[in-house]
Amino acid sequence: MKKIILNCSAFIITVTTIAQTSVNKPEILYGTVTKTDLRQAPYNKWFDSIYTSYNPSAAVISKISKQQLKDIHIEIFFGTWCGDSRREVPGFLKIMDQLAFPASEISLIATGSDSLYKQSPQHEEAGKGIFRVPVFIVYRSGIEINRITEFPVSSLENDLAAILADQSYSPNYRSFTLVRNWLQDSSLMDKNSNLRGLAMQLKYLVAGERELNSLGYVLLKQGKKAEALRIFQVNAILYPESANVLSSLGEGYYENTDYQSAVLILEKALELNKEPALIKEILKVLYKAKLAKG
Repeated sequence: MKKIILNCSAFIITVTTIAQTSVNKPEILYGTVTKTDLRQAPYNKWFDSIYTSYNPSAAVISKISKQQLKDIHIEIFFGTWCGDSRREVPGFLKIMDQLAFPASEISLIATGSDSLYKQSPQHEEAGKGIFRVPVFIVYRSGIEINRITEFPVSSLENDLAAILADQSYSPNYRSFTLVRNWLQDSSLMDKNSNLRGLAMQLKYLVAGERELNSLGYVLLKQGKKAEALRIFQVNAILYPESANVLSSLGEGYYENTDYQSAVLILEKALELNKEPALIKEILKVLYKAKLAKG
């Protein structure tokens, strides 16, 4: 039920690459941009500061050969509003500059500031499992070989070196890689897929109950209601005594018009709940489910 998204995520609501100002928001870039755009006000205030202060390891930079950079293309999904993006993107671009990597082989895609969606104006993210930003996707000859998700496992240059050298490398939120594969090959929605089996595959990949919970809400907000429900169901198998997880599952049932299941699960969530702040959220959905159930 708690729609907690760890750090940064985004949604695009315009269809052009512009900066927009509102009373309560900083200016935000949308869509495909360039490093030059980031060096313009107001973005240059944070971009130039991090770019100047970040010092990539000379030893690691020297390890990356020209051969390893052959046929490489990199997509960077990020948000100019996002603290993680502001911290990581300038440093990553400095690394690429030190490698003399061609700017034409780097696609910078700026996302918007809604906390649940991860889309860009031209939907460059479609089918790529962009569940967190920033994401640095590394392609060789048009095929993704790996990605850095939200922040490096070691350092940006160490992570990149490991990816380019085809070393064993697992990005943060390892569960997302598996879920992304399931979404792509339809395993998640296969009626014969065993939910407990899916849960066991994810058991040692998730860092906690909120990892899959937040992913479920991302899918829900993207209109993938059935997929979101499956994620909530899997999470409930992993965390069956969590009122928060069960309340999210109840909401998933409600969004999929299974009002009877929604009522049963939400009532169970109320029994388990020990957080006063969560009661109001559970009761709100429970009331709607009972009303719809009739």
